[in-house]
Amino acid sequence: MTFHPEITFSMPGQARAVLPGSPLWQMPLSGNMGHSRQKSGNKRTIARNISLQNPADAFTVGDYFLAARGFVTRNQGQMLSEAVAFLAENCGRILTIDICLEKHGAFYHPLKITVKTRSSSPLFLVLNGAVKEPGLSLIKSEHRLLGQMSAKVVPSFIPRIFGTANIACARRKVGFFLGEWFAGYHEFHVTRTGNGNQVAVWKNDGEHVLITWDQAAGIYEKIAYVLTAYYDIHTGHEIYPWHHAAGDFVVNFAKDAPLDVRLITVRGYGPLSEMAQDSSASGVKLLACLLFYVLNLTLRMRLDRLDGTGPLVFLPQIVLDAAIKGVFKALEYRAQGGLGTPADTLPAPGDLQPAFVHFISGFSAEQLTDIMTNIMDAWHPDADEQDLVKEHLFSHSCRICKTFEAI
Repeated sequence: MTFHPEITFSMPGQARAVLPGSPLWQMPLSGNMGHSRQKSGNKRTIARNISLQNPADAFTVGDYFLAARGFVTRNQGQMLSEAVAFLAENCGRILTIDICLEKHGAFYHPLKITVKTRSSSPLFLVLNGAVKEPGLSLIKSEHRLLGQMSAKVVPSFIPRIFGTANIACARRKVGFFLGEWFAGYHEFHVTRTGNGNQVAVWKNDGEHVLITWDQAAGIYEKIAYVLTAYYDIHTGHEIYPWHHAAGDFVVNFAKDAPLDVRLITVRGYGPLSEMAQDSSASGVKLLACLLFYVLNLTLRMRLDRLDGTGPLVFLPQIVLDAAIKGVFKALEYRAQGGLGTPADTLPAPGDLQPAFVHFISGFSAEQLTDIMTNIMDAWHPDADEQDLVKEHLFSHSCRICKTFEAI
């Protein structure tokens, strides 16, 4: 059977399809053409720079759309058809495909693929694409990592993947991988309001919903839970890097559903501390690696950018408290045999958690500050980020000490 669905192209905020020859079709994909989020009332609008920032780089949005079309239709649409069959059994023939250029990140240009079939509701997938290094290499490594980690935690908090390939288009190699789209989940970021900074959950229609810090604490607790679910207690391997500003986590904050968080990308998985290279299986190594993990997590948890792309901000102490709570909830659940295979289980909660509390309580705020200063050396160099953290580092350490004293 031939594969000839109707294929359309679109962008968020555009009522009409993006067609060949239109200004948006001819807009350069590279340069400063990324989406900038601007708020107007309670709306988030998409502002796009359609001037040619780099005339020498002629790869356009239209070229990218055509490459994406080539990916989803290759081999008579086999990969896409298999993904659709996984999402909905007996869904019938694919009738239409909409390819929507959702946003532009530092490495990827994610596309939302909406598929309509003969006998199912619309189905959604994500097509992550890269057109140059280091994104092309990251496509390969992330596809591999997501595949390796898909069964590490059950139920999974990361997207299922369905395949990867390179497409030649406009004398350019474009790398793609197809994955699960978390329908009903949204980005969230700190935003500035008349009542100070608050967390805003972004909606697909451009609106954003402001929530209280007490409500937001549940999101950050769940993020810490998810990251700790994938932390390898024996080797010190963790998911890293990640950043709130990049939209790496998305949340389902619907009134009629329990709060839920998903991690949409895994760019790396390895040990942060050199101590993890120690081949011994001592309890001190286990606790030391866990200390490095927790300290790094609490710092990263408190960093975001206003509206995702604006100035850096350091989130309030309630986020730190929520993160520590999420770590302990995940460790306890894992110790009871949840979140993975029996080989990945931990000592009983009565053994691990008091031991870790006792271990970290042996450090003063000054010592924790020194450790976290060293941890920041492993971060991607960002002078603004490190300067902001250093302003708050000692108070952050004092809060950690106070929190563990109360456990």
